[in-house]
Amino acid sequence: MDQGLHDIGVYTHRSDTWLVLASAYVVPSSSQAPVLATRALQLVNEVRARGTRCGERSFAPAPPVRLSGTLAGVALGHAADMAQHNYFEHEDLAGHSPADRVRAVGYQEKLVGENIAYGPKTADEVVQGWLDSPGHCENIMDPRFAEMGIAYAAGRASKRGLYWVQVLADPRA
Repeated sequence: MDQGLHDIGVYTHRSDTWLVLASAYVVPSSSQAPVLATRALQLVNEVRARGTRCGERSFAPAPPVRLSGTLAGVALGHAADMAQHNYFEHEDLAGHSPADRVRAVGYQEKLVGENIAYGPKTADEVVQGWLDSPGHCENIMDPRFAEMGIAYAAGRASKRGLYWVQVLADPRA
């Protein structure tokens, strides 16, 4: 009944027969980036407002974070680099950490955190995935963070999913 399914196929192996239903993978356009960032911010601030459990740790409500264009640019740079060079790490291929990348654009920080993900197609999926992972959830719930940037880039070649990067920081006054 899913209207998003457009292709059908049959796969047979020995005595098993599989009916395969599929839909085309559609990469969100760059014009959707502000909408996805706003949605991610909304989801992050909703969970921060109510508090949550991250694995074994409980977190009290935390102040909301605000979007930072500077941090979004840092996030996009790292997402695009991972997508272009087919890797998935917090440290980039030049050996730079998230804090190094933030400082390189002139952002003066007290604290930097980063969440990365590969595969989710929506802001809802990526934020939920981070909340389901204790370490990523702890970054989201850390009350010391005041700003965030989030971005995604489409993988190439054999890795066609989305690479997501969320950068969280507390700017120096």
